[in-house]
Amino acid sequence: MNPMPPPTGTGSAAGRPPYPDLTLASAPVPALMRAFLPAHVRATARFTAPAQVRRLGLLQVSTYRGPARSFVRSTGDTTEPHLTLGVHSSGRATLVRGDGTAACRPDDIFVCDQEVPFLLHESVDFELHLVRIPRVALTLTDRQARALSARAPFADGPVAPLLGPLLRGLLDTLPAYSPATALRLATTVTGFVGSLAAEGPGHAQDVEDTVDVARTEGAAGAEPASGQVREQQDLLWRVRAYVDARLWDRTLTPATIAAAQHISVRYLHKLFEGQGSTIGRWIQHRRLEEARRELARPEAWDVAVGAVAKRWGFANATHFSRSFRAAYGMSPREWRNRTRPSEDPAGGDG
Repeated sequence: MNPMPPPTGTGSAAGRPPYPDLTLASAPVPALMRAFLPAHVRATARFTAPAQVRRLGLLQVSTYRGPARSFVRSTGDTTEPHLTLGVHSSGRATLVRGDGTAACRPDDIFVCDQEVPFLLHESVDFELHLVRIPRVALTLTDRQARALSARAPFADGPVAPLLGPLLRGLLDTLPAYSPATALRLATTVTGFVGSLAAEGPGHAQDVEDTVDVARTEGAAGAEPASGQVREQQDLLWRVRAYVDARLWDRTLTPATIAAAQHISVRYLHKLFEGQGSTIGRWIQHRRLEEARRELARPEAWDVAVGAVAKRWGFANATHFSRSFRAAYGMSPREWRNRTRPSEDPAGGDG
């Protein structure tokens, strides 16, 4: 959206600074957000126009910079479902989202869902990057996406300290990347975001649900000891690692997995029931993830879809294409064409 001038009488002559970067929309700003906005724009403030909009493969990057101010991102975006990943290069802000507020420092990463409006109250001069990531490019469950977008800004854990500096480095040199390199880097970023979700509360809840179901192997209603919970968590992770290492193997079955982990097939199924899934669906999900990743790699654009399907354990291209469309709403070929870099720069808000 193009910037709009402040309402009449709100400039410096009226004793208040103008807010030329705030634009107008019809929907009201949530009450908690209104408290952070100047009185003369509380009812109408919506977007601030980005200073720069660029592409990194499938990702759209909007960069905002300037003096201290507040701005709102609404839910009025009509583009495809996406998450917004935010990181400051400089400055400090208060993030207002849902019914809470949180401090946001230069090293902090925050994620917002397109369905949830948010406000950033920048307290000093700042530079902010908002990276729009299509949901179709992320292999996250709805629960993981919700949990990740509800987390307060964070810089700790095994992934965030790597992703924050990586993003800032990438975005500082973004115009220098070739389209093929940009696509590879975008894939790296989306992989990191998936890892953020895997280490966060959404994944922890998945594990807790799994433990709740799996413990029924023992006494009904009994609370497992912390050691038993840890054993079940470790077992689930071992099973996932075992599957990941053998996705190419079309003989991979619940029976072979259970035998390798020295557990019964019945107990293996209980582990995955706790996540609302089955071991069979999990294997197919992981195969589709890896096949989709390979189809988007520039070096694999000339590889036949059937060859990619076979590499990741699918019996034939027809089954693969049908499963791919059911999972992602498009054919493997459509996905591959979509990931090819466009010659036209994208516009709009991030």
